Order: sequence, then C-alpha cells, then structure tokens
Amino acid sequence: MTEPFQWNQILPALLEFLQDNILGIVLSLVVLLIVSGIATGITNKYVEPAEKKLAIRKWIRYITFIFGLAWLLVLYGSHTGTNTPMFLFVVGMFLAGVAISMRDVFSNFVAWTIIASGKGFSQGDRIRIGSLTGDVIDVGLLRTVLAEIGDWVGADQSTGRLVSMPNSMVLTHEIYNYTQGYDFIWDEVKILVTFESDWQKAEEIMTEVAFKDFEEKREQIQERLKRVRSRYLLRFNYISPKVYVRIADSGVELALRYMVRTRRRRTLEDFVAREILNRFAQEKKIDFAYPTMRFYRMGEEVERARQ
Repeated sequence: MTEPFQWNQILPALLEFLQDNILGIVLSLVVLLIVSGIATGITNKYVEPAEKKLAIRKWIRYITFIFGLAWLLVLYGSHTGTNTPMFLFVVGMFLAGVAISMRDVFSNFVAWTIIASGKGFSQGDRIRIGSLTGDVIDVGLLRTVLAEIGDWVGADQSTGRLVSMPNSMVLTHEIYNYTQGYDFIWDEVKILVTFESDWQKAEEIMTEVAFKDFEEKREQIQERLKRVRSRYLLRFNYISPKVYVRIADSGVELALRYMVRTRRRRTLEDFVAREILNRFAQEKKIDFAYPTMRFYRMGEEVERARQ
C-alpha cells in the first residue's frame, strides 16, 4: 500500500530526483536543443514566405517544450515508480502545463473539427465573421484564410488582401454565410424624385428594369429556395422584385428591392442603375430630387440648391 501524498514531500523529492539524474537531464536537454536548432535552421533556409516560416518556428518551439517535459516525466517515473502519488501529481502538473501553454492550439483544433463537419462554412463560401468578410480559400487545422472583400472597396468586391484568422473565432463570433445552400441575397437601389414628378411612372420603369434580370433566374431562385426549405424553417415566399415608396424630406423615395447572386451584386447594381438613368432621361415628367434650402429676402423668393 502506498503512503498518502503529502505536500511537504514535493520539494525534497524533486531535489533528490535532480541530484540523481542531473547528467541525464542535461544531456537530454542538449540533444533536444540541438535538434530544435537544426529544424529551425532548415526552416529559415528553405521555407518561404516569412509568415509560413514564422508559424513553423513557433510549432518547433511548442514541440520542443512538450518533448522536453515529456522526457523529464519519463525520467521521473523511472526514478520514483509510476504508481506513487508523487508521480501522479507530477503527471497532473505536466498535463495542466501543456493545456495552459497550448490552449490556443487546442481551441483552434476543436474549431477545425466543427468546420470540417460542415457547420458554419466550407471552402469556397463567402462569409462574415467578426469584422472580417471574404471568400474562404483555405481551411487549415489552426487557421482559415479569406480573400477579403469590402472594407474600402464598395459593393462586396475584392480588396486583393488575404486575411488569416484563427479557427477559434467560430466558437466566439457569429458567422454570416452569404452562399451556403442558397447563393442569392437581397439588394436595393434607392432613388429620390421630386414631389412634382410622376413617381408612379418611375416605379413602373424601375420594376420593368429589375424584371429583365429576374426572369432569367426565377427558376434557379425557386430551386435554391426549395433546397434551403428542406433544411431550415424559411418563411419568406415573395422573391420577385418590388419597389417600395416612402415620402422623404426632399421628395419621393423609391427603393427597388431585388434578388441577386452573391458575387454579382455590383455587376447587377451597375446594370440596374444605368438602365434606370437611361429610361428616366426619356421621361419629361420625372426629375431627380436633392436637398434644397429656400431663403426669402424682401418678399422675393430665392432658391438655392445644396448638394
């Protein structure tokens, strides 16, 4: 029967272990550092780019640390026996140390298993997570790479930058997926016409323009919608373009709402805007509105436009 564990035995036992195994410990650490140095040298010489080189060097440090602790644990077990309370205590401390030092790695790996199971997003999806938005171009064990969109570039187009994010972000942030299962989003074009304009005619023109594109993809939208409804409780049924009218301070606001493929948002917005401008130019009773100020001086009205 083993003796009960006593806290005051820790320091004397460790000192005894170090005295009896100092040579083996030193030689083991020297060999481990030499191997680590060789691996780091090879990495510095042959690995590019710098970001990948830095990541590999970091992994080498992690592995060196874990192997060093594991080897000390093996030596200590051979010195005291593996069934003693002291050895079990040291094992617990070792595992706690590994868990603390590698907590980011563990959380990233756990998040990767979630991503790999198809939850959240897959490679090729367009997502927004935290402050990052982009197309998923690579999913690694620890990090995911996005081709960034938005930021200073309008209408969800590419910035040309690649963003590397830790997988653990899927555990702490909401994920907005633009493309999974559906690949269509709603977009709007808003136009302001004067109160004196024929806004009903403007509404008619905007609806006709939107339907030019919509009729070509109606069946695709319906098919995708049917597929999504087989997995989720999706309630909206209206998929046709529609113009919403609102009375604004400076005129009548017409908001054209329509469905567009996720990656064609700017292309379709450009088409719709050009068509509307060309059609409005042919109508004498439709004028664009803008904020104005009116001043009265000695009974005379002076109107000045302010952009």
